[in-house]
Amino acid sequence: MARWTRFRRIFGPEPKEDVDEELAFHIEMRVRELVERGESPEHARERTLRRFGNYEQSRRECVEIDERLGRRMARTEYLTELRQDIGYALRMLRRAPGFTLVAVATLALGVGANSAIFSVVHGVLLQSLPYPAADRLYHVRTLYPDGTAYLHASAPDFMSVRADTRVFEQADAFTTGVYTMLDSGEPKEIRGVQVSDRLFDLLGFRVALGRGFRPDEHTPGAGGVAVLSHGFWQREFGGDRTVLQRSVRLGGASYAIVGVLAPEAELTEEAEIYMPQPFDASFNASTATRRRAEFLNVIARARPGVEAVAVDEDLRRIGTALQRQFPGTNETLTFNAIPLRTLIVGDVQTPLFVLLGAVGVVLLVACANVANLLLARASARQGELAVRAALGAGRGRLTRQLLTESLVLGLAGGAAGLAIAYWGTRALVAAQPANIPRLDRVGLNTTVVLFTLGIALLTGLAFGLLPALQATGVRLTRALREGGRGGGAGSAGHRLRATLVIAEMALAVVLLTGAGLLIRSFIELTRVDPGFRAEQGMAFRLVLQGDAYKEGADTRNRVDDLQARVRALPGVTAVAASTMLPLSGQGAMIDFRVENAPPPPPDVNQEIAIVSITPEYFHAIGTPLVRGRTFTDRDGDAAPLVALVNESAVRRWFGDRDPIGQRVNTSGRIREIVGIVRDVLQEHPGHAPAPQLFVPFAQRTTRTLRIVVRAAGDPLTLASAIRAQVRAVDPNLAITRFTPLQQLVWNSIARPRFYTSLLALFAGVALALAATGIFGVMSYAVAQRAREISIRMALGARAGDVLRMIVGRAIVLAAIGAVLGIAVALALGRVIQSQLFGVTLLDPLTLVSVLLVLSSSAAAASFLPARRAAALDPASALRDG
Repeated sequence: MARWTRFRRIFGPEPKEDVDEELAFHIEMRVRELVERGESPEHARERTLRRFGNYEQSRRECVEIDERLGRRMARTEYLTELRQDIGYALRMLRRAPGFTLVAVATLALGVGANSAIFSVVHGVLLQSLPYPAADRLYHVRTLYPDGTAYLHASAPDFMSVRADTRVFEQADAFTTGVYTMLDSGEPKEIRGVQVSDRLFDLLGFRVALGRGFRPDEHTPGAGGVAVLSHGFWQREFGGDRTVLQRSVRLGGASYAIVGVLAPEAELTEEAEIYMPQPFDASFNASTATRRRAEFLNVIARARPGVEAVAVDEDLRRIGTALQRQFPGTNETLTFNAIPLRTLIVGDVQTPLFVLLGAVGVVLLVACANVANLLLARASARQGELAVRAALGAGRGRLTRQLLTESLVLGLAGGAAGLAIAYWGTRALVAAQPANIPRLDRVGLNTTVVLFTLGIALLTGLAFGLLPALQATGVRLTRALREGGRGGGAGSAGHRLRATLVIAEMALAVVLLTGAGLLIRSFIELTRVDPGFRAEQGMAFRLVLQGDAYKEGADTRNRVDDLQARVRALPGVTAVAASTMLPLSGQGAMIDFRVENAPPPPPDVNQEIAIVSITPEYFHAIGTPLVRGRTFTDRDGDAAPLVALVNESAVRRWFGDRDPIGQRVNTSGRIREIVGIVRDVLQEHPGHAPAPQLFVPFAQRTTRTLRIVVRAAGDPLTLASAIRAQVRAVDPNLAITRFTPLQQLVWNSIARPRFYTSLLALFAGVALALAATGIFGVMSYAVAQRAREISIRMALGARAGDVLRMIVGRAIVLAAIGAVLGIAVALALGRVIQSQLFGVTLLDPLTLVSVLLVLSSSAAAASFLPARRAAALDPASALRDG
C-alpha cells in the first residue's frame, strides 16, 4: 500500500481504470527516470500523466520500463564484473613479473613483426593509387611475336589506340627524361616528364599554385612552359609563391613556370618538373614514320564495367588493323595492357605476401610458447582455482577470468608490438631497401593500428583459450590431490604441452626450410658470372644538352676531349663512354636482319638491343673479346659501318654460321660484324642475357652517356679530379654521383638479399621461440618429475642416464616437429618456387642443414634442465616429496 500511497500523492485521485500497486510503482520509477535526466518534477509529472492516460498504455510502459531497467542492470553488472576481472588480472600479472615480462616480450616480437610487414603490404599493395577510378587505369604495351611485352609505344601507335579504341574513355601518354638545370648555382640533373594534352585530367592532378597546361601549348613551336612538382618547388625554390614570375633553364631551353602541383599529385617518384609533350609530325597516326620508335608510356582509363579481357581483345583488334595498314613496321606486332597498379607494384607482390605469411607463422609460434607458459602457470594455480570453485564459481566464470588475463597479456604485447612496428617501419622506409615501390606510403596509419589491435585480441584468445579450458576442465579436487603428489596437471597436461612444442617445432621448420632455400638460391645468384669485372671500376652519367651539342661532330669532339683528360689522370687505366651500363637494362631496340640468312621463325623478335660505345669500353668494364677485334679510333663516322655482337646474339641469329664478316641490316643501315664479345648481364643474375649489338659511338652518337673509369686502386678517390676535368670541358655539365661497378652487382641482387634476410631473421626468431618452448617444457617436466627421477637415481640410475633421458625426450619432440614441418614446407613450397634460382624444393643440403639446426637447438635447450635433473640429491628430493 505504500507504493499506491506515493502514487496518489504524486498524481492525485485514483484513476478510473483498475491500476494495481505494481503499476503505480513503475509509474513512480518513470517520473524518477525523467527527473534524473534533468527535467523538473512538475514537467516529469505532466509527461507521465499524459503517457499513462489509459491502462493498456500504462501496461506497455511498465513492460518497457522493466526491460530497460533489466538491460541497464545487466550491463552494469557485466561491466562491474569485467572491471573486477581486469583488475584481478593486472594484480596477478604484477605478482609474477618474470612470467609477464617473458610473455609480453614474446608476443611483442610476433605482433610487432606482423604489424611492420602488414604496414609494408598495406602501403605497397593494398592501398589504392592516388588517382580517380584507379582500378580502371591501364598501361598499354607493345606486344612482340615471342610474347615479350615492351612497356613503351611509338607516337603513331599511341594516336591509333587513342583514335580507334572502343573500351577506353580516355588515353594519354608521357615520357621521362633527364635534364640539366642551369642558373641555379652548380648545374644539377633533374627528372623531367613530358605529358600529353589531357594527362593531368586523366590522373586527377590538381594545381596548388598557378595553372596546368593549355591545349595550344602542346603544338610544336609553342613557348616553353613548365609545371613544378610540389616537392621540387619546396626543395629548390623554398616554397616561394612568386615562383610563377620566374623561369627555369633546362639544357639550352628556357621554360616559364606556370604552376605548381598539389602535394598528392605524383606521376613517378622521381618526377620533378612537367612540360607539354609537343604533338609534332611523329604523332601523325596516318603514317608509318617513326612507328617503331617506342618512347611513350601510355595510360588509359577503361569505361565503367569493362573487364581486363575486353581491354586486351580491343587492343588486339587495333593491333591487327595496324598490321594490315602498316606491314613494314607493324606486321608482327600488337598491343595489350596491364592494370596500372600491377605495373607500379611490379614483382614484389609474391615476396611481400610470403613475408606476411612468415611473420604469421612467427606469431603462431609465439602464441604456442605463451600458451605453454600459461599451462604451466595454470597448474601452479590449481589450488586457487579449486578454492574459487568451492566458493561457487562455475567453470564459465573461471574460464572468463583466465581469458581476461590472456586478453590483457595480448593487449600489452600488442602495445609493445606497435612500438616495435613503428620503429621498424621508420627504419625500413629510411633505408629504402631494394627499390621497393611506394615505400613513401608505408607507415602506421589507422588501418595498421586497427590490424594490430585485432591480432592482439585474436592472439589473446588463441593462446589463452586452450590453457583456460584445460585448467578448468578437470575436477579441481582431484587435480589438487594429484598436484600435491607432484603431478601437477597430470599426464594430460604433459601431453598438451608436448603437443604445443611439436607444433612450435613444425612451424619453425617451415620457416627454416623456406629461409634455407632462399639462402641457397641467393648464394647461387652471387655465383653467377656477370660477364664483367666490377672491381676497381666506377661510372657516372653525363647528359649533353644545349646548343654546343646539336651537331654530332661537336658532341664527339667534347666526349673525346673528356676521355683524354680523364685518361691522363694518375691511376686511371681505362676510360670509355657507353649508352648503357651492365645490369642496367638492354638499351634501345632496333630492327635487325642478317643478310642472306633464312628468315627467323615467326615467334622470334626481329629486333636487337643496341649500345653505342667508345673503343676502350670492354677494357674499362673488364669484358673479354671472344673472337675478332674490338673497335678502334679508325671506326669513325666516315668509316665503313661495323658492329660487335655478344654470344647470345650469335646463338639467336647465326646458328652454326661464323658471324665474323657477316653483314647485318639494322633499321636500314648495313653493318659488318667484326667481333664477338662475352655475354654481359643486362638484368639481374636470374635473367638470362639477351642478344646485344655494339656499335662505335662515332657512328651512332647520342647525348646521354655513361662514362666508365677503371683505376689501379680505388676509383672513388679520383672523383674530385674527374669533376674538375668535366668542368674544364664544359662547366654546364651536371655530374650525378659516382657509382662503383660493384654497386651495380649488389643492386641487381638487392631484392633477393632483402627478402632472404628478413625471412632468415623471422626463421631465427621462430627457432629461438621454439627452443625456449622446449626449455620450458623440459624444465617443468624436471620439476614435476623430481620424485620419480630421485627414485631412479636411488635405484642405481647414473647422471648420464638422466641426461640422455631428458635430452632424448626433447630430441624426439623436435624430430616429430621436423617431420611434420618438412612435409608442410614441401606442400607450401610452390609459393616460393618462383623466387628460387638454381635450387629445387628437395634440396638435400637445405633439408640436412635444417635437421641439424633443429636437433642442435633442441639438445641445447634441454641440456640445462637435464643437467639440473642429473644434479638432484635423491635423499633430499624424496624427503621433500
